[in-house]
Amino acid sequence: MKDPDSLDSEYYEGLRQHLSADEIAELGIFLSYNAGYHTFFGTLKFYPMYSPDGRLVSQEESERLYGAAPSSLQSMAAE
Repeated sequence: MKDPDSLDSEYYEGLRQHLSADEIAELGIFLSYNAGYHTFFGTLKFYPMYSPDGRLVSQEESERLYGAAPSSLQSMAAE
């Protein structure tokens, strides 16, 4: 979801076909915390703990792999 303004009543109606109101609220809270954590980690220069091939790596090695400014690995996520 790239545009939060697109979350209209039709979107929520679609969610209600699969989730209860409590589950929708829980999902929203989880997503909010997750976004906050990632924002906070970005201020700490926190790097992913896994290499692109899935190996567990140190922060130093991760910095070498991902560069001076860590960025989201979303582009590498499975489709």
